[in-house]
Amino acid sequence: MKSILQQQLKRKDTNSVKWDGLEQWFRLSEDVLPLWVADIDIRTAPSISEALAAKAAQGEFGYTLFAPEAQKAVSDWYGRRHDLIVDPNHVLFSSGVVPALTHIVEALTEVGDGVVIQSPVYPPFHELVVGSKRQVFDAPLKKIDERYEMDFVALEEAMKQAKLFLLCSPHNPVGRVWTRAELEKVVALADQYEVIVVADEIHADLTFPSHKHTAIGTLDSRVITVSAPSKAFNIAGLFASYIICPVDEWRKQITKVQNKHHVLPTPFANTAIIAAYTNNRAERWLDQLREELEQQMNDVIDSIESNLPMLHTTRPEASYLLWLDFSELPMSAEDRKSWLHHEVRIFLSPGGPFGPQGEAFERMNIGTRRELLDEAIHRLSAQMERKAFV
Repeated sequence: MKSILQQQLKRKDTNSVKWDGLEQWFRLSEDVLPLWVADIDIRTAPSISEALAAKAAQGEFGYTLFAPEAQKAVSDWYGRRHDLIVDPNHVLFSSGVVPALTHIVEALTEVGDGVVIQSPVYPPFHELVVGSKRQVFDAPLKKIDERYEMDFVALEEAMKQAKLFLLCSPHNPVGRVWTRAELEKVVALADQYEVIVVADEIHADLTFPSHKHTAIGTLDSRVITVSAPSKAFNIAGLFASYIICPVDEWRKQITKVQNKHHVLPTPFANTAIIAAYTNNRAERWLDQLREELEQQMNDVIDSIESNLPMLHTTRPEASYLLWLDFSELPMSAEDRKSWLHHEVRIFLSPGGPFGPQGEAFERMNIGTRRELLDEAIHRLSAQMERKAFV
């Protein structure tokens, strides 16, 4: 099978947030390399495109219910790929992981309740809690021997004051795939302090072949899982996500909130979930993509270590997001952003919104053709040398 990552795909001038957003939103020149938004520059699995084309050919696009076939597809996928037995009736549709988390927080907590996060973490975690008028209790990750770990002392203290815990698993942006032992400690603390665990597992299906994702739902029957095929199959624009909620009362409360916000799938969302999770060709495609992403991630890190010794990172265990430490460069976060955009001419996701620990960091998306990544590293190296940052 041909390389998935190295296929040519024109995304400029397609109204792509990642590519065209740089000019429309930030007024940056077209030669700035976009290595930010968490989607990748590849075509989705051919079998998914074929299923969507067949659906389009039917010409029927009315209001749509969440298909039982899609619920069963999610159930079978989690059973087959993650050893989690899921009742299809426990699967709710959501138009995205962030809306799902927002609706869960609204449904299962009250204004003023505490919600635990682990920074540096995907910025909407903090934003949705604050926007819902809940209190953030942060249990920041700690870095030990070039590896991020959970701080269980801080996590326990946060859980004492909270009602719900938003777990990012695998973690965005640091790329950790939490071990079974780590997740068992999470479950034990949550049970002790009666905290609801809500796991965002959207990057789980991009766990590298050298690692093993543990679905936390296999450790506790009262965990809520939120996920989607969007990252794994690069179909984020179809807004096809779901919630797995095994507790009847919680599911009723979440559904009540979703109904208030008019949550319904598009016809294409049903089709995409079914095609992604039931087609053997799509599954083989995904396994190849995981292999290519791990190889490319290792190659990029090796290149950074060789050519950019002032930058530091840890090796992710899943997905295509690289958490880069710029702390040795003598510039503020704002100055660094301007330098990256206008002199280096690359666009990364600034670390500040991920939490205070991220001020000296940038998140790089390596899910693109290798030649673009090589060019980005070359530009960084040349501009660091020009500024004598070497």
